[in-house]
Amino acid sequence: MVPHPPLLIPDIGGKDRESVRSTSAAMDELSRRIAELDPEVLLMISPHTPPYRDSFTIKTAPMLEGSFASFGKPNVRISKQNDIGLVEEIAKKAEVEGVPLIPSRATSTRWSGTGEELDHGLLVPLYYLDQALESPVVCFSISGLPYRDHFRLGEVARDACEELGRRAFFVASGDLSHRLIKGAPAGYSQRAKEFDRRIVDIATAGDFDSLYDIPEELVETAGECGFRSIHTLWGALKNGTLANTVLSYEGPFGVGYMVSLHVRG
Repeated sequence: MVPHPPLLIPDIGGKDRESVRSTSAAMDELSRRIAELDPEVLLMISPHTPPYRDSFTIKTAPMLEGSFASFGKPNVRISKQNDIGLVEEIAKKAEVEGVPLIPSRATSTRWSGTGEELDHGLLVPLYYLDQALESPVVCFSISGLPYRDHFRLGEVARDACEELGRRAFFVASGDLSHRLIKGAPAGYSQRAKEFDRRIVDIATAGDFDSLYDIPEELVETAGECGFRSIHTLWGALKNGTLANTVLSYEGPFGVGYMVSLHVRG
C-alpha cells in the first residue's frame, strides 16, 4: 500500500519534501524489499486513472508511459512495458466471473493499442519502484462499484497470475484521509484521524476483513482516495498467511500517507 503525493518526487517537492522524509525513506525501503522478492510483474491500481461508475478498466497498450508535466516537470518521465499476456488472461477470467472489466480506451475493440498515459497515482510509486525493478506492469482503475466488487477484481488478478505462473506484486496506490488538519485540501474533520488510525491498525495486523466494519459514514467523512484500492489488494492477497509491515505513516499537510508491505506465505 503506497501513497502518491507528487511532492515525493525530488524535482517537484523542493523544500516540502523534507516534511515527508519518513514516507520517502519508507518508499526507498519498500523498493529494496520488493526487489529482493524479484517479482515478474507489478499489478497496480490507481484512484486517479479515469474511473467508470459500473466497470473497472485495465490498460491495454503494449507500452505505458507518462510524465509529471501537470506538475511542471515534463522531463521527468517513466515508461513501462505492459504484460499483455497477463492482461488478456485477467480479461478472460473477469468475464467468466462476471467482474465488469473493459479496456481503458472505450473505443478500443482489441486488447492492444499504441500507448497509454500513466497518471500520478501510478507514476509516483513507479518513480521509486522503477529504480529497483525492471518488471512489466498491469494497471487497473477503481470504479463506482461496491467494495466487494473491488475485492473480486483482486481475486481475478490473483487467479490469472497463478494460472500463468507469474510471480506478482500488487501495488495499491492511494492516500488516506484528506481532512486531518485545518487547511487540509478537502477541509477538516475531527474524525479523519479515526479513519486513518483504523487503516493503520488493519495494515499492521493484516486483518483486512475488518475493512468491512468501517462505517460508510466514516469513509465519506475522511475524504479518502485509497479505500477501494485497499479492497482490491485484499482480494489479491487473501488465502494464506500474511507477513505485515507498516513502514511509515504521516500526514504533515492534512493528507494521510501510509506505506505498508504485505507478503503472502
